[in-house]
Amino acid sequence: MPHEHLNKALAMVRKQAGARSAVGRFAASLLPVLEAAEEEAKSEVVRPSRRGTGEINYLVERTQQGEVLTERKSKSKPYRCPWRIYEILAAVLASADRPLLLDEIVERMQGKLGDRPADHQVRVALRYWLHVEQPLLTRSRSRYRVAIGKSFETEAVRRWKDLNTRTHLPSP
Repeated sequence: MPHEHLNKALAMVRKQAGARSAVGRFAASLLPVLEAAEEEAKSEVVRPSRRGTGEINYLVERTQQGEVLTERKSKSKPYRCPWRIYEILAAVLASADRPLLLDEIVERMQGKLGDRPADHQVRVALRYWLHVEQPLLTRSRSRYRVAIGKSFETEAVRRWKDLNTRTHLPSP
């Protein structure tokens, strides 16, 4: 949807940029900005909602909690997963010797955190890892399993840093 509008604008500006007029000069100056926006749009982590009613975007934001992975849906409030929860979740999944249920994951995280993390915080990271290009997790019968072997924890941190870079925040 928004990407379609960007593509149309870019095509129109490219067409006008070759003209030898004030409009052509303006279009030529605008072209690098639109091309940069197009590249950034391509690198976003976006997935369709299950109901097909819109898109779900993932980004890293700075809040009062510190840095958080944010899942934004078009018509609902954002869900957030703080860096500490994300990091411990990655460690728990990386050390699992078998697929785990959500309750088992949360119990193992509680042992490392001292407190029980909120289910919605854990689910944000799980959904992100399930839906990125080249998924990091698989889900079968409500059990989560690492899809990429021993490099899972490293790759999970790299994905956070990639999102962080796209939103122009310093790394954790």
